[in-house]
Amino acid sequence: MLFLIAGIGLACVAYAQTTVQLNDSQMWSASIASGDLQHYYFDAAAQRSLGLQESEAKRVYLTLTSCSQPIAPGNYEGEVPSLNMFISTSSEETTLPGPSHGTMVNDTNLGRISWNSGDQVQNVWIGVVAPTLTDNWSGNWTYQIAISTQGWMHPILSDNDGGSTIFNLEDTDDTHALFTASGEHQKDNRSLLVASSVAPELRYSLCAVDRAAISDYTVNTTRTPDGEHFLVSNLTSNSSYMAYLIESTGSLRSMSAPIHIQTKADDNCRLIYGLGFCDQVAYSVPAKASDTTDSIRERYDDQARQLFEPFNIAISQFNCETTQYSLVRNCTDCYQDYKRWLCAVSIPRCTSISQTIADTVAVRVVDANGSRNPWIDEALEPGTWTELLPCIDLCYQVVQSCPPFMAFNCPKGDLASLQYGYWKRSSIDANGMSVQLGPSYPTLSYSSFFRLYFYKPEIYVYYKHSSINHRMIVTVYA
Repeated sequence: MLFLIAGIGLACVAYAQTTVQLNDSQMWSASIASGDLQHYYFDAAAQRSLGLQESEAKRVYLTLTSCSQPIAPGNYEGEVPSLNMFISTSSEETTLPGPSHGTMVNDTNLGRISWNSGDQVQNVWIGVVAPTLTDNWSGNWTYQIAISTQGWMHPILSDNDGGSTIFNLEDTDDTHALFTASGEHQKDNRSLLVASSVAPELRYSLCAVDRAAISDYTVNTTRTPDGEHFLVSNLTSNSSYMAYLIESTGSLRSMSAPIHIQTKADDNCRLIYGLGFCDQVAYSVPAKASDTTDSIRERYDDQARQLFEPFNIAISQFNCETTQYSLVRNCTDCYQDYKRWLCAVSIPRCTSISQTIADTVAVRVVDANGSRNPWIDEALEPGTWTELLPCIDLCYQVVQSCPPFMAFNCPKGDLASLQYGYWKRSSIDANGMSVQLGPSYPTLSYSSFFRLYFYKPEIYVYYKHSSINHRMIVTVYA
C-alpha cells in the first residue's frame, strides 16, 4: 500500500510502511532512536521530471548529516557514537541493507556521511543504523538525508585542487576575528556563520551548526585584489568559536570546513588590516586598549613608510634595467621582500596564548617599555604584551632577492634563535582539536600572504653613484 509522508518541502512514498522513497535533490528529515534501523529507496531511472528515459541509469550522490545526538550520562568521557549508513544497488544483494546485509559507507566526516555511485545505477537501497546505547542516555539522533543525480546536497567548499578549504583565519583580538577567502571565489552569495559549543562529532553537519549559531555578532565584508576580508565583531574575550564560510545557491547551502577561533584574553592586542603602505599586514599588533583602530593602523603604517624611504633611495641608485645580479631575482623581488620585512619588523605581531601552545611556538613576553622598537612604547603604550616571533625564512628571502652590494646578512646561532621562530613538526591537542604542526600549520608569525619577517638591529646598505662609494645606515631598534 502506498501513502504520503510529510517531510521538508517533500512528499515521499513508503513501501510496506517501512521503506521511504527519496525524491531527487530534496531533503528528508528524520529522528532515530538507539538501536533502530530505518530504510530508504531511490529509483534513479524513474526521475521523469528531469527528462530521463524510464530505463536510464544515473550516477547518484548521497549524503546524511546528523543534526543532533543523544545526551551522554554525566560521567561519560568518550565520543558520542555516530550513525552508520549501509548501501545496496542490487535487489539480488538486498533491499533492506543494514549491519548484516549491504555495504557500509566509510566516507565520513564528523557529522556527515557521503557516498556516490561512481558508475551509473538505476536503484539505491539505504539503511540508516543508530548505535545501541545504555539506559543512562537520553534523546535521539536527528538527521537530514538527501540523494541527487545532480551533485551533493550537503556540499563542502574546497579549492580547485579539491583538498583544502578556500577559507582562512588571519588572526583575532579580544572581540574580533579576521578571515580571508581567495579572490577567484569572490561571490555575493557568501556569508559567515559563527557557532559556539558545536559538538565535536557534528562539526561537518550544517544543520547541527545552524542550531549552535550565536547571535549578535556582525560581519563586515570587504573586497581586495587578493580576495575577500571578513571581519567578525562583537565576540567575547578569551572564548572559543567555530566559523564557517557559507555559499548559497538557491536553497542549496555549501559550507567550508570548520575553522576554530580563540579570541585573545588581552585587550592590548589590536587587530588591524587594510593598511595603505604595509598592505600585507592583517594581524593583531600591540597598542593601548583605548586607542581607535584607525589611529593604530595609520600610525604604524606611517612609521613603516618613513623607515622604508632610505632603502627606496638606495635601491633607486642601482641600474636595475641593465645590470643583472641574479638569474632568478630582480630589483622588484628585492623591493617587495625588503618592504615585507620592514613592515613586519616595525609592526610586530601580538598574541595571548595558552601555555599548551606557548611551549611549542616561538613567543616572547615583552615587559612594559621593553618593545624592540621604543617608538611602539612611546606612541602606542601597549604595556606588557606577548610577541609571536617572526620566522627566519623572510631573512633568507631578502638575502636571496637583493643585490650583493647591500650586504644583507641573517643572524646565526644563539642570536638567530632569540630573534626568530623556526618550522617545527609535531602534533598537539588544543581546545579539543588535534593540531598538526609544520609548514602548513606554523609555530611562528606568518599568514597566507607569506607574512614572514625577522629582526636585525642595524642594516648597512651600500650603493655606488658617480664613482663614489656611499654608506647608509638604516636602523631598526632592538
